[in-house]
Amino acid sequence: MKLFKTAIFMLLLAFSVYASESSPTLKSVMKGLGDSVDELNRGIFYEDFKVIETAAHKIANHPKPKTQLPIVVKTLKERMAKFKSFDSKVHDSAAEIVELARKQDLNSIMEKHTVIMNNCVACHTQFRSEISQALSSFSKNTKAK
Repeated sequence: MKLFKTAIFMLLLAFSVYASESSPTLKSVMKGLGDSVDELNRGIFYEDFKVIETAAHKIANHPKPKTQLPIVVKTLKERMAKFKSFDSKVHDSAAEIVELARKQDLNSIMEKHTVIMNNCVACHTQFRSEISQALSSFSKNTKAK
């Protein structure tokens, strides 16, 4: 029985290590989103609808920081719904921009771009500092053990 428990523990540990290595951090997700927004802006400035479509697709389908999400949920508690609302508005607007780029509808793209920017800034204003601090504290506590 002890051997079985040890084997299960080792298996769970291996999966945990794999998950942490394969799941991006919130910081890396945000960096990627920032790069995609920069790319979206360039596409808009040059009226390059293929660049707009590609960048919007990246924004709408960004990876999730699965291993850090429980820390975010624990930190925000009942405010998590607001956090998810910001993310959903960004996702939905980016998905709409993909379709609008195919139609080359720059005016509608600009309207959805405004929704993305407003929700990114609102989310950062309300949550960035608190989430950053929580993730930093968790990281320090994990390394100290």
